[in-house]
Amino acid sequence: MGLEIGWYLRFAKADAIEAWVSLKGAAQVRHEEHIFPDWNFIFEEHEDHVVARMTRKKPLFDKEDA
Repeated sequence: MGLEIGWYLRFAKADAIEAWVSLKGAAQVRHEEHIFPDWNFIFEEHEDHVVARMTRKKPLFDKEDA
């Protein structure tokens, strides 16, 4: 899963990404936080999964354009 998250962060045309990952895969996603310093990471742990919310520190899009 970490590889896919890294791919999304590298090539995303969005300012925010949310991923639901298994408890086993969460460590891989947490590792991406060190590789992509231009993104903020928030992790919300649940019983059987983790929700990872990643947002760009400098958005690509101006909110007024949306």
